[in-house]
Amino acid sequence: MANRTTPSPGKDRNMASPRRPRKERKTGHSPLLRILGTLGMVVAAALVTGMGAGVGYAASLLEGLPSISAATFTNLSQPSVVYDRNGQVIGRFSADGDRSPIQSLADVSPNLVHAFIAAEDKTFYQNIGINPLAMIRAFVQDVTTHHIESGASTITQQTVKLALFPDQQRTMKRKVQEIALAVEVNHLLTKNEVMTDYMNWVYMGQMGGVPVYGVKTASELLFHKDPLNLNLAESAFLASIPNNPSLFSPYQFPQNTLKRQRLILSHMFTNGLISQNSYQQALQVNVLKELKPPSQPVLAHPYLWYDDIMPRVVADLVRSGLYTSTKQASDALPTAGYKIYTTIDLADQTHVETVLSTAQLFGNTNQTVPGLKGPDGKPLVDLYEAGVTLIDNQTGGILAIGGGRNYLQDSIDHSDIARQPGSAIKPLFEYGPGIDTGKITAATGIMDGPIAFSTPQGTWSPQDDVPWWHGIVSARYALAQSLNVPAIQVADTVGLQTGASYLAKMGITPQSTTVGGQRTLTNSDLNQLATAIGGMKYGLTVQQLTSAYTTFPNQGVWRQSYLIDKITDRSGVTLYASHPKVQPVFSPQTAYVMDSMLRDVVTHGTATLIGSYYPNYYIYGKTGTTDAQRDGWFIGYTQNYTMGIWMGYNHNEQIASIPYNYKFQIWNLLMKPLLTTHPPTQPLPEPVGIVHMAVDTKSGLLPTALSKAAGAVGSEIFVRGTEPTQPSLVHVQVLYTVVNGKPYLATTLTPPGEIRSGIFLNPKQVPINLSGPPPGTVTLDSSQYVPTLPDPRGGTVLQGPTTSPLATLPAPGNLQASLATDGIQLRWDPVSGATQYTVWRATVPNGPYLNVGRLTTQTQFVDSNIPTGVQNLYYQVYALSASGVSPPSQVLQVPLTSPGSGDNPLGKGTSNTLSSNATNSVVGNEARGGPAFVSAGPPQ
Repeated sequence: MANRTTPSPGKDRNMASPRRPRKERKTGHSPLLRILGTLGMVVAAALVTGMGAGVGYAASLLEGLPSISAATFTNLSQPSVVYDRNGQVIGRFSADGDRSPIQSLADVSPNLVHAFIAAEDKTFYQNIGINPLAMIRAFVQDVTTHHIESGASTITQQTVKLALFPDQQRTMKRKVQEIALAVEVNHLLTKNEVMTDYMNWVYMGQMGGVPVYGVKTASELLFHKDPLNLNLAESAFLASIPNNPSLFSPYQFPQNTLKRQRLILSHMFTNGLISQNSYQQALQVNVLKELKPPSQPVLAHPYLWYDDIMPRVVADLVRSGLYTSTKQASDALPTAGYKIYTTIDLADQTHVETVLSTAQLFGNTNQTVPGLKGPDGKPLVDLYEAGVTLIDNQTGGILAIGGGRNYLQDSIDHSDIARQPGSAIKPLFEYGPGIDTGKITAATGIMDGPIAFSTPQGTWSPQDDVPWWHGIVSARYALAQSLNVPAIQVADTVGLQTGASYLAKMGITPQSTTVGGQRTLTNSDLNQLATAIGGMKYGLTVQQLTSAYTTFPNQGVWRQSYLIDKITDRSGVTLYASHPKVQPVFSPQTAYVMDSMLRDVVTHGTATLIGSYYPNYYIYGKTGTTDAQRDGWFIGYTQNYTMGIWMGYNHNEQIASIPYNYKFQIWNLLMKPLLTTHPPTQPLPEPVGIVHMAVDTKSGLLPTALSKAAGAVGSEIFVRGTEPTQPSLVHVQVLYTVVNGKPYLATTLTPPGEIRSGIFLNPKQVPINLSGPPPGTVTLDSSQYVPTLPDPRGGTVLQGPTTSPLATLPAPGNLQASLATDGIQLRWDPVSGATQYTVWRATVPNGPYLNVGRLTTQTQFVDSNIPTGVQNLYYQVYALSASGVSPPSQVLQVPLTSPGSGDNPLGKGTSNTLSSNATNSVVGNEARGGPAFVSAGPPQ
């Protein structure tokens, strides 16, 4: 049955094309006069029933009345949309639901329009925007029964309320203004335009946990239908909701909704909006069966969204002066329609989240926290967590953030919590600044041994991560192996405030906070040497460290990391644009040297699980570990990308040995797509100003002959101007002997046959040595340290340590023996360079030899203490100088009994002479009685 009293949608008295642009109407009367006139009529009627106090009072209530136009209602609130760097949508700020507006009533079913008229305002097409009689009737009901049985607000009034007064205040002033504006709207817009606006603004309640506004979105959620295709039963069902979205929630109270739907169908039939046949057919439809289950809102990137994007956007809007507080900015996001462009790469972001959410990668690593219980009363279980940040080196833009493994189980963004960085701080705080200031080089020798410092809390004796000392190491080796004691000594040499100044250039200061506003670096951190190995009060975040590390592949220039690129309004006008800071930190040459050192970490240092996984790629980086393995770090980079990862537990449980290395496996998997598309097959380019030199590997200074003899010469790179100019003093040569397995300095009482010349290390000459090490300390190279104690058998030290090779003396030659009045006289040829000689004697060919001729400067010696009861004596002579000891002379055998008799051939009164040049060991007296010569050849 056709409607005899109500124009159909699209055919009202002022309607042209349903999609035409809206224009404000002009009349001969001002809007204010029209409003006051209408209100006068309303108030006059109200006076009859005691509602008001006159037009004058009503006029006072119009103070501050908002100005409106046709555009007021078409400017629907729109959620702010966040995009990745490629224009893909990451998400929307839609606290009041996603609005999907219709353009006109031609976009909806006529059944839906009729249903709303029957449900909310049956005089809609006839009234002036308000219904005075309905208002009076509602007032009478309220006064007499304290219950309003029929509504007083028209669809026009509801539209005004939704668009202009969303806070829903219930005051007399607000009600009067709503009435006045409804009258004006009725003049500005056609009825179909008002209905269109109403359908876009109307609140449809919570659906699947999301607040929904507008019939289009509600229709799509409830029936998976466009509103144009709704049947009569569905239209009446949808129109049932706005009267009380909570009471008539189709998901929570479907029977309530169904009951009201039948009431609306009845009103539609009674008011001639539908035929009886249509009415009966609609009642037969099982609309609840057609209802689709609510969709569960799943935010795809919760860590990124809540902990990184949202707080940054709010801060940037306040910083731009658009809002005076973060609350104002936050409240505006769901309706302001901002377009927020980020540096995030959605493909990288999704990959990071996929890897971190793969439970198999973490194995059985959950730990129960002693003494703590969860919300369910059961012991609290800590996940073995991870925090990740990926940055584009060329721009500083953050490409991806991994906040954790499972947001529902652990909502802490682990990329943005302060944790002690361990050794990951070393390149930033001491090694980089040390090389840049020239205080150290990559080759500088450092002592790794026991060390102690006095602190306000007592004596601090830092240890390495391994239970032994390495001894003398280079700065390069110390960093690659992540040795703590050398790092602390470097920091002490460089200076804590110098290290602090470099951190500040990379955006890390005591004023720095997490994105969430928590403190990181503190002033006290910058006044203690423990910071050199990551011992901080709070620590640093993955985002901070990863950003700082981008300085190295950028030739020493820090590009401030950022995530929000720009923010525009809905029309594209830029409201905020990022201008990240660009700060030179290290010279390009320093950065290159550090790159080289950090490459060693990956190839043969503490991160070889990275290097072995990608053997043909140039990856650089540094590990970090805290006491008892409570934190595990790796910050790795290529020329294009830097990715940092932290792993650990929220309550600082110790990480087991095998899971501790999971950080390498996960870093490898996280970087795999990027390294596949951008394989780093070439090393970082070498800048001008780099010097390649041979150095003594123990000191880092110029090699000497002793360095070469010890095989301690290697190649190193230097920043031009810091290369060594002085020879190394670490390698020394010394005369020594071994007694009971321990080396001692040779003395005048050391048997010459036991005197050795050797090359040793002098730890006192190591360029950086605060350790010593203390006497008795065992290091990996302590067996090579030069002896400091003399031969315990006494005597004067022959030769102290010298950095010059000891000269080689030839053995004394032409050793002869002859009779002297007081014994056996020995003589030999002088040795060039010798300053002293010493004579040794034995009674058997193979010794032992005893020193019978102490140091003498002469080339002759009389042995006056001839032993008895022996047949032969054997002599050797050594030449000595300040630089060494010669080999022994040939042995001179002296018989004490003549052949065939018991007489001493060199007895008293004889003049026989024995020579080391004779070919026979013993030559008898010649016939004429001349001297006999005894050779110093092989003993008989």
